[in-house]
Amino acid sequence: MPQLDTIFTVMLAGILLSASPGPSMAYVLSRSVQFGAAGGLASSLGLALGGMLHALLAALGLALLAVKFPVVLQVVKYVGAAYLAYLAYDALQAALSSPSAASSPSSQANAAPASAESASAKAHAPLGKLFAQGVLIELSNPKTIIFFLSFMPQFVVGHSTGGVLLLSSLIPLTAIPADLIAIFAGGLVANAVQGKTWVMRAVNGAVALVLLGIALMVLLR
Repeated sequence: MPQLDTIFTVMLAGILLSASPGPSMAYVLSRSVQFGAAGGLASSLGLALGGMLHALLAALGLALLAVKFPVVLQVVKYVGAAYLAYLAYDALQAALSSPSAASSPSSQANAAPASAESASAKAHAPLGKLFAQGVLIELSNPKTIIFFLSFMPQFVVGHSTGGVLLLSSLIPLTAIPADLIAIFAGGLVANAVQGKTWVMRAVNGAVALVLLGIALMVLLR
């Protein structure tokens, strides 16, 4: 069982890691704006599971493969960046294919049904898909990988597999407060633009730029 001072040190490091800007926080915020709080929460849970898988890999000692074989980390980085670029393309397609808000009287008469349809679409956001995307993004997040490889070894040496898993699991758990803030902020924006078609097109375009920016961050780290 790890000592309390070790547990507190790892928890503090995890909080600082999650509080600093990075792919995970930007992803949760963008998905919360695009799909509302439910979409942000699904994405956050996916990131958490991805973090727990990192913890499991660390406990099994498999994370050291990236130290002995740097090409493994490079492959993960490129795959993650390519996937984020695909998500950016998907968001851009959504922005371009969204119907423009018309200004004719007939369009204004249909504004209320369109708003209801938009709310229904948000209620049926692809939560399972967002969850799975979150898992994949966290698994390929170089910020998390480097943290487990460079920071954690000094605390896990000499501990049993269970002790390593306990310490490593603190990292995704301490990310919860930062994710909740991002979900809340993104949900407020999503509610504010609900039913405004031209704004949603702009939001989808902005999300595409954010995801593309995250992809570039992943490549440059």
